[in-house]
Amino acid sequence: MKHNIDIIIFLRRCNTCLNFAVSVSSLIIIVSALIIITGGALFFLIHNANVSIAGAKLVQAEQENRNLLNRISLIKSKLVGLSKRTGFQIAEDNRQRSFLQVAQIAPDIWAMGTGGRKISLNSGISSSTAMTLEEVYNSIDRIKGQLNLRQKSLQEINSELNKNYDLWRHIPSINPVPGTTIGSGFGYRIDPIDKTVRMHEGVDLGAQEGTPIMASADGIVTFADWNMGYGYVVDIDHGYGFLSRYAHCSKILVQVGDFVKRGQIIALVGRTGRTTCPHLHYEVHISGIKVNPANYIHFKDIVFD
Repeated sequence: MKHNIDIIIFLRRCNTCLNFAVSVSSLIIIVSALIIITGGALFFLIHNANVSIAGAKLVQAEQENRNLLNRISLIKSKLVGLSKRTGFQIAEDNRQRSFLQVAQIAPDIWAMGTGGRKISLNSGISSSTAMTLEEVYNSIDRIKGQLNLRQKSLQEINSELNKNYDLWRHIPSINPVPGTTIGSGFGYRIDPIDKTVRMHEGVDLGAQEGTPIMASADGIVTFADWNMGYGYVVDIDHGYGFLSRYAHCSKILVQVGDFVKRGQIIALVGRTGRTTCPHLHYEVHISGIKVNPANYIHFKDIVFD
C-alpha cells in the first residue's frame, strides 16, 4: 500500500489553500532533483568565480612578467657596458704582465666558467624569464670573478714591481723629447752630409732648437761637454750596464757627477757638431754595445717615479 503525504499551501492574497497528496517516492524524487539543481547552480557559480579570479591573476602575472623583463633588459644593457670595461682591464693586465715579463693569465681562466645557475619555476615566473634571469646571474658571477681575479693580479704585479723597482728606474724607457717621432732610425743609412753609407748608431728626434731634452732614466752624468761630431753631448750612466747619450745639444743644463731622475731636463735641442738641422741624436748602450733606442722609446708611457 502506498503512503501519501498531504501538502497544504496557504495563499494569503487569495485567502485560499492548495492541498496536494504526494507519494513518498515522488517526494524523494522531487527533493533529490532540487538538491541536484541547487548543487549544480552553486558549482557553476563557484566555477565561474574561480575562472574570473584566475583570469585576473593571469593578467596581473603577465603584467608583472613584462615589468620584470623590462627591468632585466635594463640590467643586461648595463652588464654589457661592465663587460667591455672588464675586457679593457684584462687587456691592461696582459700588457702589464708582458712588460714585467710575468706569465699572462690564460684566457680560459679569465672566461670564468661557472656552470650556470638554475632558476626555479616555482617562483611564479615564466620559463623564458627564468632563462633570461639565468643569463643575468651568470654574467654577474663572471664579471665578479674577473674583477676579483684582476685584484689578485694587481697585487702580484705590484709585488713584482716592488722587487724590480730599482732596476726599472734605471732602464731608459721614455722618449727624451716627448711628442717627437723618429726621423732617422738605427742602422745603416746614407749620410746626409757626405752621401756615403754609414752606420747610424742611434735615432734622430727632430725638434725646434731650444726644445727641452729629458733624461730617459735615473742615473749619474758621466760626460757633459763638446765631443767632436756629436757637438755638445750629455752621457748618463744608469747602472746595470745601461748608458744613454744625448748629442747636438744647444745648451747643457747638468754637470758631471750630477744625479738625475727620469724626466728631468738635462739639455736643450740644438744643431751643434756634424748636423744639418736641429734635432736630438739619441743613443742607448748596454754593456758598451750600442743598441736600437727605439726598443726603449716604445715604453714612453711607463714612468716609475
